[in-house]
Amino acid sequence: LQHPIRCRYCQFMEDFRHNTFFTLEQAREAAARKHFECRQALSRIRSRSDATPYISHGTALELLGLTATLNYSPNYDSDLIHVSVQDRKDLRRIRGMKFHYARHVIETVHADELVSSVHAAQALCQIAPYTDIDSLVIAMDWLTCANSELRICSHDELADYIRNMPRFIGNVNCRKALALSKEGTDSPQETVIRLGANTYGLPDAQVNYEIFDYIRGSGTLKVDIAYPEDHVCIEYDGIYHYTHDRWMYDLDKRNRLRDLGYTTFVATREHLASEQKLNELYGMVARAIAEYRLNHGTVSVP
Repeated sequence: LQHPIRCRYCQFMEDFRHNTFFTLEQAREAAARKHFECRQALSRIRSRSDATPYISHGTALELLGLTATLNYSPNYDSDLIHVSVQDRKDLRRIRGMKFHYARHVIETVHADELVSSVHAAQALCQIAPYTDIDSLVIAMDWLTCANSELRICSHDELADYIRNMPRFIGNVNCRKALALSKEGTDSPQETVIRLGANTYGLPDAQVNYEIFDYIRGSGTLKVDIAYPEDHVCIEYDGIYHYTHDRWMYDLDKRNRLRDLGYTTFVATREHLASEQKLNELYGMVARAIAEYRLNHGTVSVP
């Protein structure tokens, strides 16, 4: 639980600001807008060639509803529509698009009669050379998220896919990201907070952890990020927490957690936008963990 001189991940967040959906409807709207853009682009290509380009890379992930802003390298333009072709002669230079030659067999998913994309797991492998490990973790957590209507696959299925892929550029980063990814998250912000906590030096956390309310004898309380052995948790409050009903629910939930012996800390968008605020939060979490271990005899005192 040591405080680093500088939180590397905080600078990453300040520079790139990982945004995300707050509701399923907003995620669907973002996917619908991307689908319309893809149809417009592919309709132009179909009139010029018989080639079949497939929506790929980050564009394929956006087409499925990923709204987190990933940290791409300068040689990847996320504003372009990225497509892959299976024959080099089908490569084109078209304004607003980027063509890639697919060295491996393309596994396709059909959105409609005009728009087809590569499989989400394959798209993740495609962006691996253009982004960093942390961004890959964010994308992996989204693919295996808790929301059944957005979830693409399980963590085991994703791991099997990556391990069975023929060797590709970015393979090493994908494997490293797999070790950091966790199934069942609710949003990229929670992933950002968890990765930042790891960098800070906090213990490995559980996501969407369910705490049984033994005092009332029934029901469970689900928390975003938990350190169960130390009775400490972190909740991320997005904009959807600011309605009156949700606010009252959160107050009752945190009172119950306190009654169960859990110390709860709340992270907001302001924490993600400030290195100082986030480090202060991690410091409070670290002290709460240390205090619990000291009081319950799980740490030795020199």
